Amino acid sequence: MPTNKWILPEGVEDILPEQAFWLELKRREVVDTFMTYGYGIVIPPLIEYHNSLLSNSSEDLDLQTFKLIDQDTGKQLGLRADITSQISRIYSTYNSKGDINRYCYFDHVVRTKNIDSKVSRIPIQAGAELIGSSDIDDEAELVILMLDIVKKFTNKKIFLDIGHVGIFKKLISSVNLKTDHEKQIKKLIRSKSGSEIKKYLNDVDVDQSFKECLYNFPKMHGFIKDIDNDLKQLKRFDNNIEQDIQHIVKLCKIIECTHKNVEIKYDFCELQGFDYENDIIFSAYIENDSHEAALGGKYNFDSGNVSGIGFSMDVRHLIKNLSTEKKLVNKDGKWLVEKADE
Repeated sequence: MPTNKWILPEGVEDILPEQAFWLELKRREVVDTFMTYGYGIVIPPLIEYHNSLLSNSSEDLDLQTFKLIDQDTGKQLGLRADITSQISRIYSTYNSKGDINRYCYFDHVVRTKNIDSKVSRIPIQAGAELIGSSDIDDEAELVILMLDIVKKFTNKKIFLDIGHVGIFKKLISSVNLKTDHEKQIKKLIRSKSGSEIKKYLNDVDVDQSFKECLYNFPKMHGFIKDIDNDLKQLKRFDNNIEQDIQHIVKLCKIIECTHKNVEIKYDFCELQGFDYENDIIFSAYIENDSHEAALGGKYNFDSGNVSGIGFSMDVRHLIKNLSTEKKLVNKDGKWLVEKADE
């Protein structure tokens, strides 16, 4: 029996030898896959000056960042809540304008709170970022890589949802809304609750056609072949939305050529992740698990309007899909590797 039973903070947990062994096996496998695609691994510092961690001016990211004071300089530091912003800094520091570069990572992040009780406040993030290119083939490469990595963790069916933050932002910008209204509408859109959206909009002074479009927003999802069904209503608010939708269609066709066994759908309510994404966004799901296995999106991360696209996954969450030919067992105080069927 343990001599003391220490209590860890909520959302913080140990990874014991059996799971740590599995994670180390997968870490090597994942990093090798990244490198076959030409992505260089980086290990950014866990702690930085607070302002450099928020180079994307993301309010969501700021709320998830632990702040503390540097005892040497008196400046505010932050514990990283996301690695994408650090890779943006690395790109800006070590690359010239116009360069295209690819980075990957496999490391811890720390978050101030749990958005979802199912996930840890100290996720182990694996991910990749492709910066400096707006070519659709490069975008597809990144999504294809994400699906390849998810398949390293499961043999179950995988689903890919594609959305576009730009469509939602164009729709919102077509009317004069207060910031608080925008935030609440986005939250309700994420929840996909048509009744709650309708109830909230009753007290918002906007055009009736705009309200009706938002009422229908939770229904705007399905197979890619049906995406034009929603185009007629959306493009009335901004003609550029048609271009966004055609971009999604073309992107999905490229991805489908490589991952024919992945079910691809569009979902305009797919607004997960941090709020620095401004273009296509995407999430991968594993059969019988409602929590995303990986998510990503496209963004502009600095005043130079340099485009990046990336994804990340919480490897710690994927432990429950544990499947390996080897396992670690304790025998007489020693940890030994055995075949999983022994």
